[in-house]
Amino acid sequence: MASSAPNFSRQQLDYVRCPSCESPLLKLDDGCGVCGWTPENFLEENQEAAAPKQQSKPSKQKGCLYKYLESKKLKDGTIATYPRVIGHRESDNPNHWRWGFNWEIKVNGEWKGRSINSVPVGAIPMIKSMQNQGVPLEEIIAFIKKSKAKK
Repeated sequence: MASSAPNFSRQQLDYVRCPSCESPLLKLDDGCGVCGWTPENFLEENQEAAAPKQQSKPSKQKGCLYKYLESKKLKDGTIATYPRVIGHRESDNPNHWRWGFNWEIKVNGEWKGRSINSVPVGAIPMIKSMQNQGVPLEEIIAFIKKSKAKK
């Protein structure tokens, strides 16, 4: 499947952050799961910032919630997109998306991305609240893992 996102080097991707809340973004064409920022005119806004300043990692990381769709090929050859939605998929309806959570940790002096997929939809409001309250990243991750275990 071809991606419409621009190609960036690993060094450039280290600087991809939400312009609103500074949370790391997985892709430029996705919105931010933390503050709800959407990428309208993102490339136009950032043309004057073509050479991004080097930023140090925030001391209070809160991770980033992100929404995504899951595609599966069915036995008859058709592609099904999950979660299934009847009618129009609404961007602001959390039940119309699969949810993930990502963060960065430093391993041997190098920042590595980590993520948890299939975050339960019912946990999304609590995770956003924890992020807004400045709850430590480790506690948010533990909450997500615990909420996934309750299935």
